[in-house]
Amino acid sequence: MGSSLAALVIAALGVAGTLASGLLTQRTAARARMAELERDHRHRRAEEERSRRQAVLEKRHACYVALNMADRQFHSTLLLHVYAVRTGVDAERTSTAMDAARDAMREQWAEAQLVLPDALLPLAATANNVLWKVYEMARRIERGHEEGGESLETATSRLQDAKECLFELREAMRSDLKVNDPV
Repeated sequence: MGSSLAALVIAALGVAGTLASGLLTQRTAARARMAELERDHRHRRAEEERSRRQAVLEKRHACYVALNMADRQFHSTLLLHVYAVRTGVDAERTSTAMDAARDAMREQWAEAQLVLPDALLPLAATANNVLWKVYEMARRIERGHEEGGESLETATSRLQDAKECLFELREAMRSDLKVNDPV
């Protein structure tokens, strides 16, 4: 009976080993599959994050371009209008252009308040404020209701200040977009 018991134990161990190897193989394959799924999931999350950052950057870029263009157009039309009021030539046409540029700048400023990062908002607000003050001053001068110290020369001087503010804002926007790196 000793040899049949040994054969039975060997057979049982063989069956158990065969069953265990199948389970171990299945478990190893499941672990490998789970690791692969986790890698895929991490890769998808990273790709989604890259896409989200790219979308934010593109939205910011479009906002910066539109704001820069609107601010500069408003600045230019203010300068032309101040000159037209000074010379008395074509003031009505420049007044209409100035109002259209003001409206475009107001629209872009509304978007910029929602898109610009906190670090750029004060610069944009300063540039916006200077342009608005010059606009209001030009309107008062045009109507003959200027306040103390307001003149066409003062308006022109403030427009020069606005030009500096617009330059600083543009440089900050370029820096935020990382486009002003030294060559």
